[in-house]
Amino acid sequence: MSHFNRIKTKINNLSILKATLRELGYNYSCEQRYIKDLNGNTQTVDIIAENNQENLLGFIWDGHEYNLIADPQMWEQPLSFECFFDNMMQQYAVKSIHYTSIKEGFNELSQERLPDGSIKIIIQRWS
Repeated sequence: MSHFNRIKTKINNLSILKATLRELGYNYSCEQRYIKDLNGNTQTVDIIAENNQENLLGFIWDGHEYNLIADPQMWEQPLSFECFFDNMMQQYAVKSIHYTSIKEGFNELSQERLPDGSIKIIIQRWS
C-alpha cells in the first residue's frame, strides 16, 4: 500500500535547501502546492522538488524546520530513496558549514570526499 512518509530533518535554512536541491539536479517551486502518492492521495507542501517526474517530493515548514514528504513507492530514480535522502542531508550539511564559515570570516581551503563517503573540509581564518 502506498502512502506518504514524513521525515523530520534538521533543515531550517531555505536558501541552503534550494542550493542543495539545485546541486543535486532538482528543480523546485517555493509555492504551496500538493503532491500525490501512488493511490492518488494528496498532501499540501510548501516546496516541491522534481527531477523529470512531476511533484516528486515536498517539504513542509513546521515552524522550526522543513519535513520531507514523499511516497517512496513512487521513487523511480537511479539512487534509492534512502541514498538520495542521505546524500541530500550530507550536501545540506556541507553547504551549511560553508555558509556559516564564510559568515564568520573563514575561507575554505579544500574539500575532499573520503573513501568512506564522508567529506573533509579544511577552513582557515587569519587574525
